[in-house]
Amino acid sequence: AQVWKRRVQLAMPAAALLVVATAAILPTGYFGPLSSRVRGLFLKHTRTGNPLVDSVAEHQPGSTMMYRQYLQNVYPLVPCGFALSLLRLTDANTFLLLYGAIAYFFASKMARLVILLGPPASAFGGVALGFGFDFLIVDALLRLLGYAAEEEEEPVGKKSPGPALDVAAREEPKEALKDAPQGGNGGAGLLKSKPKPSQLAAAAKARRAESRRAETNPFGGVAAAREEAAAAVMAVADSPGGVKTRLCMGLALALATIYAYYDFHAYCHRMAEGSSRPQIMFKATYSNGQTVMVDDYR
Repeated sequence: AQVWKRRVQLAMPAAALLVVATAAILPTGYFGPLSSRVRGLFLKHTRTGNPLVDSVAEHQPGSTMMYRQYLQNVYPLVPCGFALSLLRLTDANTFLLLYGAIAYFFASKMARLVILLGPPASAFGGVALGFGFDFLIVDALLRLLGYAAEEEEEPVGKKSPGPALDVAAREEPKEALKDAPQGGNGGAGLLKSKPKPSQLAAAAKARRAESRRAETNPFGGVAAAREEAAAAVMAVADSPGGVKTRLCMGLALALATIYAYYDFHAYCHRMAEGSSRPQIMFKATYSNGQTVMVDDYR
C-alpha cells in the first residue's frame, strides 16, 4: 500500500507537468496529424479500390496462420506461459503480461508487426518450459530421493506404527516436560516461556484484521477455492505414484523438446537457403549483343 501511495504521489505531478507542456506546445503546430500507418493501427483499414494499395502487406491484419508460421514451435507454449504468469502476479510477470498484450494488439492490426511478438513469445515459452522441467523433473527427483531416504532409515520388515501412534509418541516428551520440576535448572530450561499478554493481543488483532480483509475482498472465495484445489492436486502429485508419473511426463517433455530443437534447426537452414536465392530476375542485353540474367540478393 505504501509503495502504490508513493507511486501515485510521484505520478500526479509528472502528469500535471506533461499536460501543461502539451497545452503550451499544441497551438504552435508542433504536433502534426497522424500518418496513415499510425491511424491503421487503431482504425480499421478502408479499401480504396486500388488493388496495389489495398494489397500492401502492412495494411493486412495478422492471422493465426501467420503467428504459427513465424513463432513455430513456441506458438503452443505461449498460452501456457501466459496462464502461469497470470497465476503468479509479480512485478516481472506483470511487465511480461503487459508486454505480450500490447505486442499482440499491434501484431493483430498490422502483419509486418508480427516481429514484435518474438520477445514476449520467447519469454512465455521459457516460463512454460521452465515450470514443466522444474515441476516434472527437478521437484519430482527431490521428492523421490526423499522417499528413498525415509525407506532406508526404517528397519527392514518393520512397518510404521501409524499416524495415531506417531502423534502419541510426539506427545509423550511434551507430557514429560510438563511433569518435570520447575525449580532450579531441572526442567525449567527445557520449557518454552509462555507468551506475554501483549503478544496474545497482537496475534488476536492480526487474526481479526485478516478476517476483515477476507470479508471485504470480493475475490476471497475464489482465492480460497484456488488454494484448496492446488493443495489437493499437490497432495496427489507428491505421493509416491504421483512422483513417478511426473518423472515419466518429464522424460517425455525432454524428448519432445530435443525433437523440436532439431526440427527448428532444420527449418532455419531451409529458410536461410530460400532467402538467399534471387527474388527478382530479368533478362538484359548489352550494346555488344551479349545477353545476361540480372537478379537480386545473390
